Amino acid sequence: MLPSDVAPPNRVPRLSPAAAAAIFLFFTAWFYLLLFTLRPLLQANYDWHPALYWFVTGGFLFAPLLMFALGRAHAEGNRGMKEILAALHLKPFSGRDWRFSLIGLLAVLLLTGAVFAGTWLLCRHFAWALPSTTPWFMEMRPLAGVERLLLLAWLPMFFLNIVGEELLWRGYVQGRLRGRGAWVLCSILWLLFHLPFGPGVMLVGLPAILIIPYAFHKTRNALVGVFIHGLYNGPVFVAIALGLVH
Repeated sequence: MLPSDVAPPNRVPRLSPAAAAAIFLFFTAWFYLLLFTLRPLLQANYDWHPALYWFVTGGFLFAPLLMFALGRAHAEGNRGMKEILAALHLKPFSGRDWRFSLIGLLAVLLLTGAVFAGTWLLCRHFAWALPSTTPWFMEMRPLAGVERLLLLAWLPMFFLNIVGEELLWRGYVQGRLRGRGAWVLCSILWLLFHLPFGPGVMLVGLPAILIIPYAFHKTRNALVGVFIHGLYNGPVFVAIALGLVH
């Protein structure tokens, strides 16, 4: 339930740029650690569909983001889930929030398409190699038949991914930075968090990495980021998982 009757604190504690960078870099290091420890351990001991290795590893990556955001908000003196979510700038949509959400999502989709088109033209006319948009650690063959039930295992990881990132990166970190350029700093740090995915994913994800922090900067509502991030990532992954796109 969204905290519709609890307003965010007038004065949330400030976070320095150095502290914000430390949080991003810590969880980026945690990301790398999981990729080189947990993921190989799962592959060595369990004969699963390749997608499951990422679903489990991703859960161990994103759950701590959510727990850290909730824990820090609680440590600031907020009690009860309504107060904690309000402190993390999660609130119902206003008309203005809807406008930024819909326009932001459309902009992300159009600019992502432009990035794909631009890289294709460069590859065609200058013989550049087309950047891979599949992370090196993820093998995703289309789910067929009963394998499609594996999407039920993806849903918890997807929830933790979207909600964990948005409540931590936007609701906690960006919500406590000061200055008009805070969204730019968060965009740069969020881009660095995507380093483990590889340069291709970082390039394609650049529109979202810039637009979502800007949308939060304008609305101060983490639910806007959840909306754009979720509707950008979710349908694309499902389409790939079902073999509808390649």
